Amino acid sequence: MLAGNIVQVRLERKALSAAVSPTCCSGREQRSKTAHAGSAISLSKSQLRKELRARRRALQPAEHVRRSNLAASTVTHLAAFKAGARVAVYLPFDRETNTAALLVAARRRGIHIFVPVITDLRHRRLRFYPLSGKTRRGVYGISVPHRNGRWTAPRWLNLIVVPLVGIDGEGHRLGMGAGFYDRALGFRRSRRHWRGPRLVGLGFDCQRADTVFADPWDARLDSLATESGLKDFPRGVEQ
Repeated sequence: MLAGNIVQVRLERKALSAAVSPTCCSGREQRSKTAHAGSAISLSKSQLRKELRARRRALQPAEHVRRSNLAASTVTHLAAFKAGARVAVYLPFDRETNTAALLVAARRRGIHIFVPVITDLRHRRLRFYPLSGKTRRGVYGISVPHRNGRWTAPRWLNLIVVPLVGIDGEGHRLGMGAGFYDRALGFRRSRRHWRGPRLVGLGFDCQRADTVFADPWDARLDSLATESGLKDFPRGVEQ
């Protein structure tokens, strides 16, 4: 029985490696087979997080900064990134794509900057507060405003730049697994004619996955900004 279990584990790992593309951030591309349905998708999502987070961490510091700045520059060319706009930008942790250059550009243009803050860990509640002055360590060690002003509901923002662990070919975002963004942005799924904030994922090319791993509640992005440019996804009705 033990030998049989070992063989099964090796087969699952082999199938997982084929489901993620490209490998590391080297630019080499691989094509993958369709992911298993049902419970196998949940298993794949968990394993995908581990592998994609490892790829993100594998970037050397200088390369991480260079690619982060290129991705951030892509966002600054969006029509919604303009003076007077209300733009939400995350403050990175766990080697997420750095947003420092994006924050500098936003301040120079007179953009009203908001950042996500976890306000209720038990109920997975995320709110957006204005960024001004100093920051402090919040939940999970993520930086948050030292003094919270009046929070703004995400539906009243013009643009939301979200972090991601991975993203599939249809624009479905793979996050850390807690569901904070999915809950905060859940109202999008009930809108038949969407006219709300544009959702742009900020990441690296190596975080793209060639497998569809989305659950019904997963947030679907409008665009993805990486070091190679901007990719738009069709703005179909959220299901």
